[in-house]
Amino acid sequence: MRSERKSKTAVLFAGMMIGAVVFGAITVVGDGDDTLVGISPVNSTVSPGQTFTVNVSCTPGQPIKSFEFQLSFNASLLQANSVSEGDIFDGYTTFFNDGTINNTAGTVTNIYDLIVGAGSVSDAGTLVSVSFTVLSTTGSSPLLLSSVGVTNETGYVPIVVSNGTVSSEVYTLTVTIVGSGSVTKSPNQPTYGYNDVVTLTAVASTGWTFDHWSGNLSGSQNPKTITMNGNKVVTATFTQNTYTLTVNIVGSGSVTKNPNQPTYVYNAVVTLTAVASTGWIFDHWSGDLSGSQNPKTITMTGNKVVTATFVDNAPPTINTVSLLTSPQMDTDPLFGWVNVTSDVTDNVAVSSAQLRIKNPSGVWNNVSLNILDADTFYYKSSTAFSSPGNYSYIVWAADARGNTNSSSSYVFSMPPNWDINNDGTCTVFDLVLISNHYTQMGSAGWIREDVDNNGTIEVLDLVLVANQYGTTWWV
Repeated sequence: MRSERKSKTAVLFAGMMIGAVVFGAITVVGDGDDTLVGISPVNSTVSPGQTFTVNVSCTPGQPIKSFEFQLSFNASLLQANSVSEGDIFDGYTTFFNDGTINNTAGTVTNIYDLIVGAGSVSDAGTLVSVSFTVLSTTGSSPLLLSSVGVTNETGYVPIVVSNGTVSSEVYTLTVTIVGSGSVTKSPNQPTYGYNDVVTLTAVASTGWTFDHWSGNLSGSQNPKTITMNGNKVVTATFTQNTYTLTVNIVGSGSVTKNPNQPTYVYNAVVTLTAVASTGWIFDHWSGDLSGSQNPKTITMTGNKVVTATFVDNAPPTINTVSLLTSPQMDTDPLFGWVNVTSDVTDNVAVSSAQLRIKNPSGVWNNVSLNILDADTFYYKSSTAFSSPGNYSYIVWAADARGNTNSSSSYVFSMPPNWDINNDGTCTVFDLVLISNHYTQMGSAGWIREDVDNNGTIEVLDLVLVANQYGTTWWV
C-alpha cells in the first residue's frame, strides 16, 4: 500500500530529486519517446468563489518510476487548497510528497512521488490532483509547471511539458420583452458565474399570452433554464389575446359594430348600435350587455355574446273595407243581413279584429271578425240590424304586441219595412208600390212590398204602411 510518511530520509531524497528535476527539465528534447506531462484540462473557466480541481496528467513515452515538479499560479486570483496523489501508480506501494503550498507566493513546491521497490508503469494517468478556490474577483491565471522531472529505473527520461490557464469569469443575463409581460430570474442576480443555471419564468400581462423565447434561448417551454457559459441575451415575446364579439338578433333589425372587426384585443372598446327594421323598435340588450341604451359600448375582456331584441312597433294594416247586404233589406233578422269584410295584415301577427258598429241610438256594439283565408282577410257575415236608421262602423285591429289601428268610418242605412222605396219618408207612393203587386205570392219577404214577410201581397201590407203615413225616419 502507499505511504505518505515524510521521514528525514524522505526529505533528503526530495532534495536530491529537486536538483535532478532542474537538470532533467533543461535536457528536454521532444521526439517519439517523449513523456508528456501537462495540466488537464488545459483551459478551465470558473467563477468567483468556486472550488475546482485540475489534474497534472502524464502519458509515458517509456516505462516510468517517479516524477517531481513545482506548480505556480496567480495568487491574486487563486488559492490552492490541497494536492492529492493521482492514479498513475495505482497497484504499487508509493512514496508520495504532496508539496508545500504558499498562497502568498502562488506556488506549490516539492511535489513528488515514486514507486517503492521494483516496478514501473507505461499507461497514462494522473500524477496529482490540485484543489483550488477562486477568490472573489475575475481574471486569468496561468498554471505553470516547473522543475519537472520524470525517471525510469535508471535515470531521467525526455519530457514535453504543457501548461494550463484558469479564467475566472462572471456573466450578465439580459432579458428583453416584446409585447406586454415580465420575466423572473431564479436566482435573481446582477451577474452569474460560469455554468450557473438560471431559471427564467415568463409572466404575461392581463390580456396577453407568452409565445416564445429567442436570442440565447429558444422554444416556448415556460419556465425554462439557461446555462451561463457566457454573457446571455434572451428575448421573451408575448402576444395579445384576441376575442370574438357575437351579436344575435331577436325580432327584426341589425346591429353595427364600431370598429367592425372579426376579433378584438383585450380591453378594446366596441360601440354597438341597434338599427330597427321598418315597423320595429329596439327594445333592450341581453347576454354580455344589458339595458336599453342605444348606442352602447362593450369592453372586450374575453369572448362576448350580445343579443339585441327588437319589438314590433307597427299597427296592423286595414285595407279594402267593403259592405254587402241581403238582396232585400229588412229589419227582421230572418230576412235581412249585412256582411262586412276587410283585409287586415300585420308585420308579425294579427291577434284580434273587430267590427265596431254605432247604431241609430248612438250605442256602439263590437263584434269579432273571423278569418276568411290565409291572406288574413277578415269578415263578419249575417249581421242583422233590427232597428231602422243610419248606422256607422269601423274596422279595428290589434297585433300580438298590442299595437292597434282603426279604419275610416263608413255608414249605411237600414230602412224600415214601411218605407218601400227607401226615400226616408212614408208617402202614398209607398202604398202605390204595394198595390202594384197586390195578390202576388212568393217566398216570405221576397220583395220589400211583402211588408209582413208572409209571402203574399195583401191588404195587411197596405195597412202596415198606411199606419206610418207621413213618418220620416232618415236622420
